[in-house]
Amino acid sequence: MKKRVAVLALAVLLAASSSTTAMATPGQMSPFVDLAVDHWSYPYVSELYAQGVVGGDPEGTFRGTDPVTWGETFKLILLAIGEETPERVPDTHWAYCYIQPALDNRLVYSFDETYLDGIPTRLDVARMAARALDLTDISGDSPYVDCNDGYVVELYEKGIMEGVLEADGNRYFYPDQPIVREEIATVVWRLMNAEYTGGMFRFNNYWLDLLEGVPLTSFRDEQFAKDELGRVVYTGGYYTRGIDVSGHKQEIDWNAVAADKIDFAIIRAGNRLYGKDSSGAVCEDSWFDRNMQGAIAAGMDVGAYFFSNAITVEEAIEEADFFLAKLEPYRQYITYPVVCDWEFLGGKNSRAYGVDAKIITQCVAAFCQRVEDAGYQPMFYCNDYCGYVKFDLSKLTRWPCWYAEYADTPDFRYDFQMWQFSSKGKVAGISSDVDMNLCFIPFEGANRRPPDAPLPQGPWTPPASQPTTEPEPGASQTAEPQNTPPAWLQP
Repeated sequence: MKKRVAVLALAVLLAASSSTTAMATPGQMSPFVDLAVDHWSYPYVSELYAQGVVGGDPEGTFRGTDPVTWGETFKLILLAIGEETPERVPDTHWAYCYIQPALDNRLVYSFDETYLDGIPTRLDVARMAARALDLTDISGDSPYVDCNDGYVVELYEKGIMEGVLEADGNRYFYPDQPIVREEIATVVWRLMNAEYTGGMFRFNNYWLDLLEGVPLTSFRDEQFAKDELGRVVYTGGYYTRGIDVSGHKQEIDWNAVAADKIDFAIIRAGNRLYGKDSSGAVCEDSWFDRNMQGAIAAGMDVGAYFFSNAITVEEAIEEADFFLAKLEPYRQYITYPVVCDWEFLGGKNSRAYGVDAKIITQCVAAFCQRVEDAGYQPMFYCNDYCGYVKFDLSKLTRWPCWYAEYADTPDFRYDFQMWQFSSKGKVAGISSDVDMNLCFIPFEGANRRPPDAPLPQGPWTPPASQPTTEPEPGASQTAEPQNTPPAWLQP
């Protein structure tokens, strides 16, 4: 999804003359008979009225406490982020033409037109507004006692939605209540006028805050070079060189691999099917035992990984238990990590499409915790997309990170302990290209390392952290479709 330049451009243009709170003009008359000039929503509603974004009902009322429908919300948020008004589709609901733009802009991940006259909750609208601004759902602690959703926290931190500070001293969001016209007008005005990107950095289609408590990378480009074989080496301290393989490599001569300056191997034990139309079944890698036995017999350090696509904690535990059962015969030989390799593949056709980042983070954490409880060293794998968007790394700092980026130097803002730098490696004993890795920390019991690498300083000892999140509720549905736009929304 492209960044809606119109939002940021408008914010820059208004920065000198407008704060993130709309201001009423003294002596100005309200355009609506039921909206007083001193009402808290008047500045927002009147400005949107002047811009032709909202209008009144035929009797001249705004009816600010009326709930807003899904169709109305789609139109208002899409207007706020600069999307062009789509062409009406004859003989359909008036808002039908907004469904595809809403999907294209990730306001929702799926939608049935029969919901257009339904009433979204405040949480539904908050998630749409945050996605419209290209924010993620991995923000920090919630200011609300009744809602811990990452999107909601992002909007609070950016001054878009504030909730209610009640007499008991607590702030409430009331996530299950409907949003009303005066509230959506305020949100839309703020979407159009707020400068929300200060202190954030850009990754693809997302604006991201730096995560608190997650160490930044200490690697520098000049610490990486190429050896005589054209392989990346690290000159900044301790490292070992390894490969990771699955059954797709078929027969491997592990003695030849070990002799080709390869110190360790991370071997796939199984995977979960990730397609939306697949069974989602957990499958074993039929070459796992042969690969483990071959690498061990060749004197290599070994670890293992499972390709995860868990979308519930229960699925993550199921995967981990399956994995641990496969590892048990090799327990005494496993000197490298036991890895949760959660990857997002398949795009819109993935069974994980639209699953909240906090839930996925919980799955990775549950998997790693299960592995740790079984007495192994856990590790999680991520690329840029998962590391920045699908995981909340602040909840995973107690375990080492295996980062994947195919380049001569790594370009990731956060710290990692192992780097998969190529999928096109050439290694003796393997007939096809293979994934290549550098590991920058020692693991207990591991023996092999390059002759010129410094002695290790000690095993991995990170701080502890635990994730929390909430699942996303479904949309509500109401009855007969409306084929003409409501009068309060300007055509």
